[in-house]
Amino acid sequence: MMTNRKDITEKKLMAYNDVFAGIFNSLVFYGTGLVIDPDDLEDARVRSVYVPLSDDDNSLREQERDIAKFWKKKGVILCLMGLENQTVIDRHMALRIMGYEGADYRFQITERDEALRAAKRKGDVSELQRIKSRKFYPVITAVLYYGIKRRWNKYKSLRESLDIPAGLENLVEDRHINVIELAWLTDDEMNRLKGDAWLLADALRQMRMYGEYRNEDITAVEHVEAMLMFLTEFTGRKNLFKEGLLKYEQAQREGRQIAMVDLFGASYRAGVTDGRLEGVAVERVASLDFSVRALQGLGVSPEIIERYTSLYNSRPDSKPHIED
Repeated sequence: MMTNRKDITEKKLMAYNDVFAGIFNSLVFYGTGLVIDPDDLEDARVRSVYVPLSDDDNSLREQERDIAKFWKKKGVILCLMGLENQTVIDRHMALRIMGYEGADYRFQITERDEALRAAKRKGDVSELQRIKSRKFYPVITAVLYYGIKRRWNKYKSLRESLDIPAGLENLVEDRHINVIELAWLTDDEMNRLKGDAWLLADALRQMRMYGEYRNEDITAVEHVEAMLMFLTEFTGRKNLFKEGLLKYEQAQREGRQIAMVDLFGASYRAGVTDGRLEGVAVERVASLDFSVRALQGLGVSPEIIERYTSLYNSRPDSKPHIED
């Protein structure tokens, strides 16, 4: 199964346990009294195998989740959690998630059957009883939607996805999906987020509302490289990653932390023409002089600025692209 660059950049940031736990604690588990300790998370398999229902194709196929993690306590699995990243609206998302979760439950059955066979071979009666009495752990999936142009306006449940004949409505079990629209969170939801999860949601909301990043907040970015990878891919500003790394290196030499505005603020504003972030490609019209002044304003040394201008002049111009 091929994985494109955008998939990788989205997964990298959200795969950190602290960011993953922050999303679930603040936006999925909120109100339940449950709180995940990031140290209790463990990466789970993301791929499952299925056979297409086709007479002329009985080859094995793979389906792959974006991110999957076990929540464990004292070695016991409490839950399997999946996080699906979406930059575009998928009207079939409810069906896809049912496929993922069905495969996860099927895998539990397979594991149990293998454990039962092993216990029978050993003649371990107590182990047989223990395995038979053990229930399966639940599977929970959330969809993280990064769109800033429009709300998620397609199906959020199984029934909405189906053409159900009249009279069968009550016989079809429904399945709702949890779609988190990061750029459209309420103030209350934003206040519950912390760390890089809050910084990313705030950046997306700023871009949606103003067409640029305006926040001067100095909260430190924890996972700088992963954040830069996401922002670079999301905005299409290919020079943003290099610029951000130069600033980060300078901050490290000076023994200080770096904030989102350092990585994204002035550099991103330099790249927009009319405040629109999506639709047609956005032409980069900022001059080198503007960028140099911005770097000087951030306290970047002349040596680093010289390195930056060399990178700037050596790279081909490109048109940013943003997909919603």
